[in-house]
Amino acid sequence: MGVRQRAWKRAAVAATIERSPMISTRKRLSELGVPRSTMRDHIKKGLNVRPYRLTFVNELSNGDMDRRYESCRALLDTFSNAVSRSKVLFSDECAIYRSARDINMVFWSKENPNFTQELEHNPPHVMIWAGMTSDYLTGPYFFDGPVNAASYSARLGTWLISQLRDRGLLDDVWLQHDGAPAHFALSVRDVLNEHFPGRSIGRGSPTSPAPLPWSPHSPDLTTPDNSLWGIIKERVVARRYNNEYLRRAVEETFCTITPEMLRRMSQMTWRRIRLCVQHQGAHKNSLDM
Repeated sequence: MGVRQRAWKRAAVAATIERSPMISTRKRLSELGVPRSTMRDHIKKGLNVRPYRLTFVNELSNGDMDRRYESCRALLDTFSNAVSRSKVLFSDECAIYRSARDINMVFWSKENPNFTQELEHNPPHVMIWAGMTSDYLTGPYFFDGPVNAASYSARLGTWLISQLRDRGLLDDVWLQHDGAPAHFALSVRDVLNEHFPGRSIGRGSPTSPAPLPWSPHSPDLTTPDNSLWGIIKERVVARRYNNEYLRRAVEETFCTITPEMLRRMSQMTWRRIRLCVQHQGAHKNSLDM
């Protein structure tokens, strides 16, 4: 291929990427009529572009963005340095599923076998809770049933309190959780007032305000949701199909989280919080700083 022809094809690839950045490589190959190896060479070497996955975020109203801005600004004002930020225990619940679904499976045949596979309506799963700061990870805690006021307050009043007391952290840690109904029950608020007086971050009300408010529709600002759950699911997914020991797999995966990983994940969360303030509560990728 001559230099002029190579330059023309590179320009054609650049033009189709600029015009339609979200179409598949297969469609782009069909449109240009060039070999896959040529396309890959132009994209990676000539144009230096990379594929990026779409990030799904919660829809935000103007009121949501205002509350996100105020909440994040209050967090930055209260926790202005690394030492104070290390005392914030970001927490969340997550369902980890064990699915029997086989992925990337094909059926080779001369005729259509009409091969189907039934999927369970409610596949086996575990509901877990975790809390994390820049220095330590607490969890996983496995709920025996649904997360409701009774189960959540029991976890707080027994398991979490003993965990923090054994670490000598109970009198210093700030507990963050979102505005889920179970987190706002009277029994839960009683536990918070007793063990975290003036040190909770969550949903409040005019008659019972939280020391620090947590904005709605903001899982992107919690370390478990924006970092930990993705790591846990990615590492468990290879083991969980037809696996009778899902809890053990989750526990073993939690043990692979290193102090350095905790530090990086915490830094990511606080970058997201700063960006939320800088962009008036709107979504902004924390890697854009």
